[in-house]
Amino acid sequence: MKNCAKKALLVLAAVCFFLLPGTLKAGAASPEETDVDKSIWTWDILVVPPDDGWDKDAGTSIKNTLEWHRREVSEMGDGIHGHDIDFILLPPLTEESAESYTFPMTPRTIAIFSFASSRVDGLLAERAAASGVPLMLGGGENVFFFRRGRIMPFVFALDLFQDFRCRAFADYARLTLPREARLGIIGARFTLNEEREAKICFDLFTDEGFRPMPFWQDASVVSSFSIVEREIRDASDGVLISYIGGMGSKEIWHGITAGYQSPYRLWYGGAPDRSFLSFHGMIFADQNMYLEERGGFEQLRRDLWRTRTLAVPDIVAAGRANALTIWLTKGLAALPRITGQPNREAFFASLANVSGIPFGNQTFDIDRETHRPAFRRVYILEVRGRTFSVLEALDVQGLKYYDY
Repeated sequence: MKNCAKKALLVLAAVCFFLLPGTLKAGAASPEETDVDKSIWTWDILVVPPDDGWDKDAGTSIKNTLEWHRREVSEMGDGIHGHDIDFILLPPLTEESAESYTFPMTPRTIAIFSFASSRVDGLLAERAAASGVPLMLGGGENVFFFRRGRIMPFVFALDLFQDFRCRAFADYARLTLPREARLGIIGARFTLNEEREAKICFDLFTDEGFRPMPFWQDASVVSSFSIVEREIRDASDGVLISYIGGMGSKEIWHGITAGYQSPYRLWYGGAPDRSFLSFHGMIFADQNMYLEERGGFEQLRRDLWRTRTLAVPDIVAAGRANALTIWLTKGLAALPRITGQPNREAFFASLANVSGIPFGNQTFDIDRETHRPAFRRVYILEVRGRTFSVLEALDVQGLKYYDY
């Protein structure tokens, strides 16, 4: 179908050239110099770059990976339902510009990819709501997909939502702690995420047969930490899992783990960063930190260079672009034969049921209830010698919606 359309247009251009010579004005381009309108058989995907743009390593790697897929589809003969795909590279966005950004939609636009930060992605999700096409995030760990208890049908992501750490800690505890271990979970009241995640963590540990002791703290009242610390030392002797934010967790670490030489280990429910490297023995769970070293993306780099001489300086960024494109094309290919735009609801449902998406040495099956991978490889990390050391690698199931 696609090749026939191409040939028909080329024949038409040749006929016009030989039969209507007078219509070509002086200086006008000849048919050989004029590109045939490819819009008849081309679908467009809008692409938001990383926050630092297309010229850095991540942007270059994403751009080259998308170009590799564009050429592959173009050379498939029938393409995808008779269509080629093209990637429309958009300018980088800031939080300020994303708030009012309007996507340059056309009748050929079938999807939006974003490789921006989670802060930008969260704003883009609101902007994309009326677009009628899926918004597919190369990350998305901190972007919440639910509104009034229902998932937004058009948003998808490669990362598990940030509450995966609750499940990761419960899985790690099941492997390493006796059920009689006395452990505590401290959460911050009246916060956007910490209170909810502390409650999820408490329920998961209870389900695993542990008997966690809950502690609650007003994160804005730092002076009351000393009271909580005394309660924790009196009631527990094993692990404290902290959902009171980075500053509060560091304060608790000083009071319990460092200052009193207690047997406590502090597990932090947020993301690790370099500010924690002085907090020896603190435990974290993360899905992205060790992807470059352990993610298995080197083969993708070799394939792009060997087949089309396309450089990939950032293998993780390339892996994300590769996974999103395969996810999209699998979702399209699973639909009945399409002559125009895919049916919106059917397309969303198809994307929510895709399986077998390669992501380095992982393979993702999408959970239709979360629009994210059903499982992700998660690393349990410990601060040792001012670095993050891997204690364990777990395949962790993403959490369903919890309404607290």
